[in-house]
Amino acid sequence: MTDSPNKLAELSLSAFTDRLAERTATPGGGSVAAHLASMGAALTTMSFRFTSGPKFAAVEAAMAARVEELERLKRRAGDLVDRDTAAYDAVSAAMKLPKDSDAQKAARDQAIQSALGVALEVPFETLETALAALRLCAAGASDVNSNLASDCATGALCLASACESALMNVKINAGSIRDKDYALPRVARAEGLRREAAELLEAVRSAARQKLG
Repeated sequence: MTDSPNKLAELSLSAFTDRLAERTATPGGGSVAAHLASMGAALTTMSFRFTSGPKFAAVEAAMAARVEELERLKRRAGDLVDRDTAAYDAVSAAMKLPKDSDAQKAARDQAIQSALGVALEVPFETLETALAALRLCAAGASDVNSNLASDCATGALCLASACESALMNVKINAGSIRDKDYALPRVARAEGLRREAAELLEAVRSAARQKLG
């Protein structure tokens, strides 16, 4: 199957990283944050799938339920890879609108502010998605198959990094939004979610240390 030139989530790993390295504004950090969320959810899913069979009979059903939800979050994060790039491209397009007359200036300004709102909300959703996956990771980390403890922890690190990166993208867009009554509470909420992510990551690390010795 050939890579789709218009859908980042369908690119090969090498093609995606090559696109990141180009001197273009997109894809950028927001798309990488979403990709990290997708990878973190996927790796956590794999570690939970190996926590099955007679040895794990007491936790197998709970792990299977987490796997189902993690699969949904993985797909959602994959969609956000392209949505984030589209959101930033819309901001760029709005900035290129004509501004020769007062009417054009007003229309351009309104388009920019509207596009910036979307550009804030997409990484905010990425943060929420990564955090939801990290909550599941932390819930199962102490029961995960010891042979997969490092994989589970690596998944958590990806998810926590996704949260941190998404927060930065929320902040950078919020800084250009004039409606501070909207932007500042979103940033505050995002910072709260990031703090929860840091706590969950430490819980997973603690569980991994106990299993790894």
